[in-house]
Amino acid sequence: MRCPDCGWLSDCPHCDAHLVYHRSERCLRCHHCGWRAGVPRACPDCGSVDLQPLGRGTQRVEETLAAMFPQARVARIDADTARRRGAAQDGFDRVHAGEVDILVGTQMVTKGHDFQRVTLVAAINPDAGLFSHDPRAPERLFAQLMQAAGRAGRAGGSGSVPEMLVQTAYPQHPLYAALVAHDYRRFAAGELLERERAGMPPFSHQALLRAEHGRVEQVEAFMASAVELAADAPPGVTVYPPVPAALARVADVHRQQLLVEAASRGALQGFLRRWREALQGLPGRVRWAIDVDPLEY
Repeated sequence: MRCPDCGWLSDCPHCDAHLVYHRSERCLRCHHCGWRAGVPRACPDCGSVDLQPLGRGTQRVEETLAAMFPQARVARIDADTARRRGAAQDGFDRVHAGEVDILVGTQMVTKGHDFQRVTLVAAINPDAGLFSHDPRAPERLFAQLMQAAGRAGRAGGSGSVPEMLVQTAYPQHPLYAALVAHDYRRFAAGELLERERAGMPPFSHQALLRAEHGRVEQVEAFMASAVELAADAPPGVTVYPPVPAALARVADVHRQQLLVEAASRGALQGFLRRWREALQGLPGRVRWAIDVDPLEY
């Protein structure tokens, strides 16, 4: 939640993340550590009672659609509704039985389900995948949207022309142009050209050292030692300075990461072999791991 008067946000006290408002439970909940809090009557900082929920959560979309189409049977399938054993399958069974007119959900509703009579699919504001810190985010976004588009028109039989609507502030983006044309080759060619220009995989090879501990000083000391141990990295192997993880604190555990990059797979593997042995000799109880060819940053 957010206070429009002073900018206060409902932050989790144990994670570097915001608490999510769950209307049905009347609570704020962290989706990373599970911490819960009641919904404040007023802003804790300025006292304003004009607190507002942020984003377009599935609950809000479900409620809005139910109000706009009172005769329609609206159902929602997401991580919250699926917490009870068998709840997600019950929802999918209702869809297959034709007992749902509008289905609201997250990515989970697009994967592996052959829905009949679906004539319209809408993706709400997927633009975050265009400008993520993760270089693979556009690739995942394109795959998800193509998969979602495949939900429409399967054995429809209703005579309607299947459609997909994408809400975006960047309709001219090359990703959406390739999506409209159902042209994966065009999208892949553009992505590969960008990665080649930036020296990103598959035109280079990477590994990510991840470290975490309850005390940030311990993580920083471990990473400083890791950098020292990498001082003799051979030519062609680049060791970048450590940085906080994208979510730097989860459940009071501090996390940092360090990227290693090389033009040659052999050079990277040879360096990692020696470096890992040296890291194993460091004192302390910092948890660490080396992720070769990381899929997430």
